[in-house]
Amino acid sequence: MATHHVILVREWDAQHTGSGCCGRVGGGVELCDGDEFARSRTEMERVGGIYQALHAAFGDQLDLTVVDPRNTMWLLPTVYRAARRRGLRRTAALRTMARSTANGAVVLDGKVLFDGKLPPSPVEAVAAVRAELTTTAGGA
Repeated sequence: MATHHVILVREWDAQHTGSGCCGRVGGGVELCDGDEFARSRTEMERVGGIYQALHAAFGDQLDLTVVDPRNTMWLLPTVYRAARRRGLRRTAALRTMARSTANGAVVLDGKVLFDGKLPPSPVEAVAAVRAELTTTAGGA
């Protein structure tokens, strides 16, 4: 049974074209732009690699959720409640909540470990989560 919750905020994913040659294009692009598609797809694949690495390292200890940053109806209250359970005051929880909507954010139990830029590698994401779990377990 999962005892900790990690939220991975992935790149925006939207269908901006027909079903022609371009297919899915992310990042708010209105035209067929191969460079934007490649960048967006690369970021999504990086999130997938981080997800797989965290699952391999922690198994059922973590509840892993991948979310689109536009899903604020779920993301904001979820992060706020977790931050408050963590013991953050309202103002700090609101700041944490705002940081959680950045593409590439990694949030562990209401604490933003990375925001606005994914960890350089899945190994670094695992290390950051492990360090935080060790710190919180040691402080309890």
